Order: sequence, then structure tokens, then C-alpha cells
Amino acid sequence: MHEVLNYLLSGGPIRRRVGDIAHGALWAKRLFGGQTDVPELRLLDEIDMRNRIAVDVGANAGIWSYDLSRRVGPRGRVIAYEAFPHHARALSTAIRLLRVTNVRIRNLAVGDSEAVIGLRWRTDDGEGLGGLTHIDPSPSESASVVRVQMVSLDYDLKRLGVEPTGVAFVKIDVEGAELAVLRGATNLLSIGHPAVYLAAEPKWLSRWGHSIADLFAEMSALGYKAKLVAEDGLLDTDADAYSDQYDSERKFNNILFLHPDS
Repeated sequence: MHEVLNYLLSGGPIRRRVGDIAHGALWAKRLFGGQTDVPELRLLDEIDMRNRIAVDVGANAGIWSYDLSRRVGPRGRVIAYEAFPHHARALSTAIRLLRVTNVRIRNLAVGDSEAVIGLRWRTDDGEGLGGLTHIDPSPSESASVVRVQMVSLDYDLKRLGVEPTGVAFVKIDVEGAELAVLRGATNLLSIGHPAVYLAAEPKWLSRWGHSIADLFAEMSALGYKAKLVAEDGLLDTDADAYSDQYDSERKFNNILFLHPDS
């Protein structure tokens, strides 16, 4: 599939459009068939999102967006951010095929400011990164890096008319740029207090000179408490405990931050 996708995306507009449709149809089939089940999603059952807004930052194939669309219900909304243009178009195709009407796709990167940035979607050797597509802190001129618009959540949600108190949940999976996303959402987090689900890999954070301790400190300053998403459910954790389990087992890298006032 990666070889075919590389071929389609490396061609002209018609070939790229075929790639968008084909990829979107494949994603729709997987989502409809439940072939992309994420066990962690079951842990969100205790978070009431009905008739509210959920934000999916780093939507990729739409696994979270599709599940969240059902959790918020027909009167709620999901705002899904996907920086890579092809993935955003493919996800839009999948959502249409599935007849989901409460998901809005935003083809934007998310960070701490409004700027045009470099997004790496494959290696310089031509190997597709798939779900590991990421903002490149120091991009070189390359066919493997595309220029995309970056926004902060505070800026874009205000532009969309979304009040912080209307947001129940935020999922962030951006391959190392998590701290930038959080810093661009200070207004949302300090006023709305949504639950925040974070996929955090120390090796990707280091691209930006950030660490797990930085993430925990950022959220602690906003009054959030951290839970490790593990096989047994949600476990209390902190930066040291998280790092210890990650270094020893390299097993769990997902954190749910909850605010006592939410």
C-alpha cells in the first residue's frame, strides 16, 4: 500500500486525487467494519461528551474522530485537525462515505502560533511515514516535506466560534509537538478544562528539546492531574512514574489529563 500511495502522491493532480479517493474508501471500510479498534477509547466512557465538542488533533485515519462522533451525538461536534493534505482529503472522503455529518475536518497543523511550517510525510529515501508524519523543526528543501499552515487551538477555535466551555475533550497525537499544541491552547485549558488525552513519546519530544517533565509541568500549572492509560485502566501517575515505566517496559505512552473542575 505504501508503494502504491507513494506512486499516486508523486504524480499530477489526477493521480493524487485517485490516491485521495482510494485511501479514503479504504479508511471508511475499516472504520465501518470496526477493524481499527483502539482499546483506550473504552476508557473514555466516563467522560460525558454528549451535545458538546470534541477536538481531535492529529486525526490521521479518523479512528478517534469516528468514535468521538458517536460520543458527542448528532447535536455535538468533532473538530478534526489533520496537517498532511492527502490525509485530510482522504479522511474527508471517508467521513462522507460513512455519512457522518458532525465531523469537521481542518487541514491545518496545530502548534503555539500562526505560521507556515514544514511537514515531513516521508523520509528522504522516499519511505512513507504514514501515521508518523510530523512537523519538521528544521526542514530542508525536499519533496518529502510539504509546507502547511499552522494555527494555535485558541486562535482557530475562536475563529470557528467555539467557546472554551463548550469543549469536553481534546485528543493530541502529533509526534513530538505536543507541548506546542498545549501552549497554543492555554485559554481553552484554563477556562474550559476539557479532558486531554495525550500520546507522548520521549524520543519524539526530544526533536524539539522537550521532555515528559515539561508536559507534566505545563498541565500541572493549569491544575490538571495525570492518569496513565494502562491495561488495568487509569492509574495515577507523574513525570517520574511515567518515565520509569516507559524506560523499563516501553509499554504505555498515553496519558489522560483531567481537571478537578471539569
